[in-house]
Amino acid sequence: MALKKLPRQPSSGQKNIDGIYYPVYRKVISGEARLPSLPDVAFKVRRAVAKENVTVKDIAKIVQTDPPLVTRLILCANSPLYRSRRPSVNVSDAIRRIGLQATRNLVYSHSLSSLFKFRSPVLREVSNKLWEESIKTASIASVLAVYSHGVSADKALLAGLVQDIGALPLLAELSENHPDISKDKREVYRVLNNYKRKVGYHLLTKWEFDNELLGVVKTRNQWLRKGGEKIDLSDILLLARWHSYVGTSVLGRLPRVLDMPAYQKFPVNKLSPEQSLQVLDDARDQQQEIMDMLN
Repeated sequence: MALKKLPRQPSSGQKNIDGIYYPVYRKVISGEARLPSLPDVAFKVRRAVAKENVTVKDIAKIVQTDPPLVTRLILCANSPLYRSRRPSVNVSDAIRRIGLQATRNLVYSHSLSSLFKFRSPVLREVSNKLWEESIKTASIASVLAVYSHGVSADKALLAGLVQDIGALPLLAELSENHPDISKDKREVYRVLNNYKRKVGYHLLTKWEFDNELLGVVKTRNQWLRKGGEKIDLSDILLLARWHSYVGTSVLGRLPRVLDMPAYQKFPVNKLSPEQSLQVLDDARDQQQEIMDMLN
């Protein structure tokens, strides 16, 4: 079933409260502002994977134009997500082990990091923090997905990295046309907190990402979301984001993990003494390895 579209503009009440910020949102969502594009290698891999007769050799030929991406795919093939007794030593081996669809998702994941680049000191600080938080959420989500028996680890990884993607067009618009706001970190965060979810949904729609990933953006912070009977990608991301806040003051403002429907659906829901999922404590080394790979 297709997801309902998010509203194209805030409610009149929100617009009045944040009137100074609304033009930023309106310009981005209306197409007047420049939206970031998927890097060329990601676009080529997506187009190739969509063909019926594509081969590993075809994808490897595209990937080899980006040496850092080659390294990333080989690291991923040898990571806890896909590791086997015989390590992958070249990109064709890595793609064969990972699979074409997962390779496409991992190429997306690699490509996103290049978009979080800004010259302004404040915007650079904010974007770096967003990317670090995304990496932490993505690494936790990929570990949880391994135990979920239904959600692929590579897609969970990608979902963690795109959940706050709506910040990028907003930061770019602030950088180009709103220098006063760009210098005030508190004001920048007000713009992002009000609009990044809606803009993220809009951007991923433009990039033609599927409904599962759109749903992850749409359900961000819906901690008590019920969803379906079986655990899905949005459930995994809610659990991952909750756990990304463990040890921070934010956790005190969130529901207990025990009260989250996503937790009730997770197949391995034993808690640690810290009241977080025991499976993450057991897989701490694997999570760190995945974070290192993303960095």
